[in-house]
Amino acid sequence: MNIRHNQFMNFGKVMKQLVLLGVFLFSIGTLAAQSQSSSSNPYVRLGNKAIMDGDFRAAVNALEKVKTPDTLVTYMLGYSQIRCADYNKAIGSFTKLLSQSPNNFSAYYWRGKARNTLAVQSSNKLSDTDRSKMLQESIDDFTNAIRLNPEDLSYYQSRGMAYRDLGILQGTSSTAVYSKEEATNAYQKSIEDLQHVLKANSKREDLAKEIKKVKIYKDNLSK
Repeated sequence: MNIRHNQFMNFGKVMKQLVLLGVFLFSIGTLAAQSQSSSSNPYVRLGNKAIMDGDFRAAVNALEKVKTPDTLVTYMLGYSQIRCADYNKAIGSFTKLLSQSPNNFSAYYWRGKARNTLAVQSSNKLSDTDRSKMLQESIDDFTNAIRLNPEDLSYYQSRGMAYRDLGILQGTSSTAVYSKEEATNAYQKSIEDLQHVLKANSKREDLAKEIKKVKIYKDNLSK
């Protein structure tokens, strides 16, 4: 039983990595068309090869040496920083990218992912107030990604999970940001986003289970 569980978990991790790489490659195609000089830079070529090889630390080391990074380089750097779990640096990179390309929905998505991950990490020193603020910023990023590219269901799913995390934080009475009303609202929005994705793909059993969990969290607030 444990062997099967481990095989399933390993398969899930591989599929998640493939999805992340697919999102990255899709966005790279768009940005590459806008880039004029990146392909001739040796550090960019090294960074791109490292990404394709899955060596994201090497990619960061190479891309950080590009003196005048364009949107393509900045995107590649931010993505590599996320894969290295350097979430603060990734937030900085995607913020810079958005200053260069304010309608880049992928930049909003990845910055939202970085903020969400950083906000729920127990190892960091963030206060409850800072965690709440960062989760809301993550939600805002996903909302902007949806506004610019409403057909991508992964944005709704990510926002739904961020709302869930915000609900958990606000619904915990021992936190400085405890609010039963706001937690209830966050859980409801999480359910709506996740149901939106499930409606488009009824075979997503993982989402169906997650929705049930969020409904339980929401119901427990009234007990």
